[in-house]
Amino acid sequence: MIRVGKVSSINPKECSARVAFEDRSDVVSFELPILVRGSIGTLDYWMPAPGEQVVCLFLPSGAAQGFILGAFYSESDPPPVKDAAKRHITFPDGTTIEYDATTHILNIQAAGQVKIQATGDVHVIGDVIADGISLKKHTHGGISSGSESSGPPIGGA
Repeated sequence: MIRVGKVSSINPKECSARVAFEDRSDVVSFELPILVRGSIGTLDYWMPAPGEQVVCLFLPSGAAQGFILGAFYSESDPPPVKDAAKRHITFPDGTTIEYDATTHILNIQAAGQVKIQATGDVHVIGDVIADGISLKKHTHGGISSGSESSGPPIGGA
């Protein structure tokens, strides 16, 4: 049986949630596992928010045997983008991650810090521009040859 309801509570430790069904006088389900896109090797983790509308699938054995298949967009909760070439995630704090397969651009708008950790080297192919200053093309003025050190960059891109 397939049912639509709203998440009433979540259990992040177990990646499960309880769902209230309005058409059943808001009866709340048992804790249901949330379907993910990978659980061995490549792992995926996602938790719906309380109040989020979800689709649930129940096995013939009863209401205790079911899964949350996922959430869906509606007129009151429209998709954040309308372009089939884009993969997009919007987080509650406003941070977004979007990849556009047409332009081949990965765009990250972070509300906080961005940390990249690697056990090996991090290679950036192309220029890096920070506050309008090009890593490859900036110049330094007022320096002497020999053992002197230069000051901070002064040139733009």
